[in-house]
Amino acid sequence: MKRRTKILATLGPASSEPAILDAMIAAGLDAVRLNFSHGTHAAHAATYQRVREAAARCGRAIAVLQDLQGPKIRLGKIDGELRVEAGSKLVITTRKLIGKASEAVVPTDYELLPHDVELGMKILLDEGRVAVVVRGVEGQDVITEVTDGGVLVSNKGLSVPGATLTAAAMTEKDRLDVGFGLTLGVDYVALSFVRRPSDVEDLRRVMVDRGRVVPIIAKIEKPQAVDAIDEIVAVADGVMVARGDLAIESSLEMIPAHQKRIIARANQQGKLVITATQMLESMTDNPLPTRAEVTDVANAVLDGTDVVMLSGETAVGKYPVEVVRRMAAIAGTTEQTLYPFDREIHAAPAPTDHDVFARVNARIAARAARETGAAAIIAFTDSGATARRLSDERPRAPILAFTREHETLRRLALYWGVHPFAMDTVASSTELAEHALKFVLDNRWAASGEALVFVFGAHLVASADCSVSLRRIP
Repeated sequence: MKRRTKILATLGPASSEPAILDAMIAAGLDAVRLNFSHGTHAAHAATYQRVREAAARCGRAIAVLQDLQGPKIRLGKIDGELRVEAGSKLVITTRKLIGKASEAVVPTDYELLPHDVELGMKILLDEGRVAVVVRGVEGQDVITEVTDGGVLVSNKGLSVPGATLTAAAMTEKDRLDVGFGLTLGVDYVALSFVRRPSDVEDLRRVMVDRGRVVPIIAKIEKPQAVDAIDEIVAVADGVMVARGDLAIESSLEMIPAHQKRIIARANQQGKLVITATQMLESMTDNPLPTRAEVTDVANAVLDGTDVVMLSGETAVGKYPVEVVRRMAAIAGTTEQTLYPFDREIHAAPAPTDHDVFARVNARIAARAARETGAAAIIAFTDSGATARRLSDERPRAPILAFTREHETLRRLALYWGVHPFAMDTVASSTELAEHALKFVLDNRWAASGEALVFVFGAHLVASADCSVSLRRIP
């Protein structure tokens, strides 16, 4: 049985070489992430080109996701290491200075910090390794008391759980980066530190101004985003359960609940959902994952995620190919043994929905495939919407999506259960079906005597008599 859940891997020094990319694709890679928190435009352009070349060599559609840095708040320059003890005083300042071991003062690049914090608020430094509590504000200085001591060094992260920070979701760097990414040809853009629906709409307006609009993935990593999840899902094209920063901003104990809620909301609205952070973290340095990590990946699959994501495991890890292979095996085995196929995870369309007929057709096609034991559902689509709606139905039969559009081909690589293939322009629905039938037989997706369900996207061929049809292979 072909794996349905897709694999997205972050590229970096460990995984950018052509031979490694080829091996990762062969192991099951479906999409790559370019992390714009690191690297230059020139470096990302070179990696992008290598991905496109590898996809062509391997004959696979591979999606490219650009991940914007967002307003990541960091400490400034510190001379060496600064050790702080529990109960001591630490000043976090927006003044331009260098932190020194002899002084309990550290700079931050976030100029609005004194304005945004309140007395008693907790501030976490270096992903929570050091914690302080705000005791006062004096001009550009935030006076804190250390509650959890440790060692601070330059450029580590700073977060204020519960605070509504003034900083916009998009920085000037992000605006420059997204313009570059759109010109480069990325298939998706992930927006960091989304707090409200307007953050997503701001990014879409930037895309409109740049003359190219691609699907937006809203990264859910702040409590405010969890609170507004329904509204954010409604305006985004997909969401990412960004468990790293979300754990820092809320709490570790709430991550399972947040993950299940976010995935369920995305499923209900028919939006793409990616689960990320530390899925197989131990494989950064070890050839095997822990049992807990295997269970984590399996649970994300069962929760209903479309995509599981690898970060440091493939960007800087020692086993980038093996970690993809292992994740593919976990997801595939989970689907074979535990996955509840054909479940209604997507809310039934209301009669007033603008695409109610298309969604009903998808539901009919999925039901026909289930009741006939069809070997595959064949979808013909230009925009990709037909295949995406079929994916929402979570059918047991694989969805073979044929499209004439190169962008659609790559984007569909991220959708659960969808296997995208390029096709040439044809004159009629009959010719489309014959083309697909030959492909299915030649590539052993089905055999003589098995059933196939055909679904035609709107406006694809004017002569299509029926949008859903059933055929048994002679």
